[in-house]
This record gives sequence, structure tokens and C-alpha cells, in this order.
Amino acid sequence: MKELLKAADAVRARAWAPYSRFAVGAAIRTPSGTVHVGCNVENAAYPQGQCAEATAIGAMVSAGETRILEIAVVGSGPDPCAPCGGCRQRIAEFALPETVVHMASAGGRTVESVPFRELLPHAFGLRTAGEGGTGRPWAAEMVRSRLPQARPRIGLVLGSGLGGIATALEGAQTFSWAELPGLPRSTVPGHAGRLVLGRLAGVEVACLLGRVHLYEGHAASTILPLVQLLRDLGCGALVLTNAAGSLRPDVGPGRIVRILDHINMLGTNPLIGLRTEHGPPFVDLSAVYDPELGTILDRVAARIGLGLEAGVYLATLGPCFETPAEIRAFRALGADLVGMSTVPEAIAARFLGLRVAGLSIVTNLAAGLAPAPLSHAQTLEAASRAADALAGLLEAALPDLAAALAGSA
Repeated sequence: MKELLKAADAVRARAWAPYSRFAVGAAIRTPSGTVHVGCNVENAAYPQGQCAEATAIGAMVSAGETRILEIAVVGSGPDPCAPCGGCRQRIAEFALPETVVHMASAGGRTVESVPFRELLPHAFGLRTAGEGGTGRPWAAEMVRSRLPQARPRIGLVLGSGLGGIATALEGAQTFSWAELPGLPRSTVPGHAGRLVLGRLAGVEVACLLGRVHLYEGHAASTILPLVQLLRDLGCGALVLTNAAGSLRPDVGPGRIVRILDHINMLGTNPLIGLRTEHGPPFVDLSAVYDPELGTILDRVAARIGLGLEAGVYLATLGPCFETPAEIRAFRALGADLVGMSTVPEAIAARFLGLRVAGLSIVTNLAAGLAPAPLSHAQTLEAASRAADALAGLLEAALPDLAAALAGSA
């Protein structure tokens, strides 16, 4: 922030403001680390003229960059100088709601920093998407600015207590979701909220350590930027993992189950409100979980001596565990597993053109079948115990999964 404020204050001294006598300077930092500056330029048609923010944006675009990571605006008065309405619209073309705007008085003596959304609360409405996309890949661009050679083939979502799998990655590079634009924040224990890139069994992968859940207060659409990031980085398939309760007494804690299909009892969908070139995204979900990838997982599990079950996963909103009556109803619907995640990511992945496979670690028998009360601590402990078996399956299967993607390219 200090560097930006200093740059904005310095360029303010070069402003051409003979009519208002109010000089303004602006400085923009982009993902490359470059700082672009601009000052206000007035003319005899005052108040028409060029604002400092517009001048800085012009310099940024002229340099071939189109992403504002952070912006500072310094005025000539005793109070912090805020962008005018027109400049807020200009900034909205190149910034995210989370982009920080530093507004300062002359010399930067008084500073107020706010996320851009607070300056333009109605600039970010329903999202508009092209065919199979959700807009500019800003988060992926930031990752590539640091890791230009990264080309992950397969994305992994590591659920409750399963983040340790990422420690097996060779050449691992880690990003916090907080440092990548547009990504949500996870607040649940056992969900770290990090992106890790590296190689596992010789295959480049991108792992999401943790996930966001709707019961945290997130909208279902919050899932989209995470899955889009994996797609934009180059992933052609997404392997979803989770910790789940079993509705089958014969499939107890510690077992791994391949997801054949799902039942969405969340009451919502990550694609609600999304517009494509052809209208709402009416995605075909008749084969969400890719049969070929599923066959590969079955074959590899048999080869390494892992007893891999298969079943239907049912997602509830949470955060409460289910009642015994609900579990009986879910069994009647055909569910074998129950959890509070996975379905939004699977839907988002299919919309974005990714092939999907799903694996559940059974951490407990569901309510009415379990001998003891259920708890999240129990979920994390049981998932941790079975994580090695899941890691072994993924490591053994990844080369075959990658080969299947190459064959379909």
C-alpha cells in the first residue's frame, strides 16, 4: 500500500488542474507487480476532462495489462479522495469486488482502504457467461504469473481431513485462496482453503485443499470460481473426494466408495442466476460421474487389492447431521451415502466441460444405524485414518486417468 500511495502522490504533482485547482493522482498495481500511474488532466470544457483513475487505466491497458489488483487514489484536500462515479464504472471493467481501493488525502496523511464492492455495490449482479465459461480467468492468470510452466491435467478436491494427501506431491507450490482474486474463504476445520500444484505419480495435478459448504452461508454459485480455476489452469477432469456417512450397514467406517450418481437435496444449484449466450445453462446430468474414469478406478482398486464399493451419494444442506427418519427416507430414495458437499462441484464441473469422478471415505454409519452420537471431530478422525488408502488409490490410478484424458483429447 505504501508504494502505491507514494506513486499516486508523486504523479499528483504533475496533474493539469488549472480550473478546479484540485490535483489527483492514481496508481494501479497489476498481477505482474507493475505499477501504472495517472493524474487528472483538465481543459476549458471543465468539468469535462480526464480523471486520474482513467489516465492510470489507460496506461495499464496500453502496456497490455487488463487486471487491477490494487489501486490508490490521492487527492489535494484534507479528506480521503474517492473515485467519482464514472471512474468507479471504469475500474469495474478491470477489477473484482474484492479489489482493494486505497483513498488518501494530500501526502497520504489520511488513508481509508475498502473493497471495491463497497464503492459500487450494484456493479456485480447476475453473472454472464460465454459458452462453457464464467468470465475472465483472473485467478488462473495470477497463478500462471508465478508458475508459467504449470499445466495440471487433473484437479483434486480434498475433503474433510484429507488435505494430507497433498503432502505427497513433488515440487509442490501452494497458494492461499485469500491471495487469488474471486475465490471464497473456507471456515470449516479440516478445510485449509489452499491450492497446491505439483506432480503425483508423474502426473501434474492441482489440488484444492478443503472446500466451501453452503451451510457456511455461501451461495451455491460460490463454488464456480474454484472449479473454473482448475479448468482454466488446464485440468480436463476433476476427482472429488469427501467424508460421508453410510446408509448401508455392510459398508462401515474406513471403506472407500466410488460415487455412481448423486441426489441433490441441497435445495439449490450453483448455476442459478447464470446466463450463457443461449440463456440459462440447462446442463445434461444423465452421466455426471464419468463411466470410463469410474471403470479405471475399479480396475486399479482391484489391482492394488483395495475393496472399492460403489453407490449413490445424497447431499444435504447441513450443518446438522440427519435424523434417523431422514436416513430412512433417503434409503427409500436409493441413497447409499450422505454428506454435505460434492454435488455443487460436480454440477459446476460438468457445466465447465470437465469429466468427473467421485470418491467417498465412509467415516460413520448414518443416524439410526450408528451406535454413538455423530460429530465433526469423529468425521475428521475417521477420514484421517482412511486417507492413506485413498492416497494409494489416487496415486495408482492417476497415470491411467491421465491417459484416458489424452485419448479423448
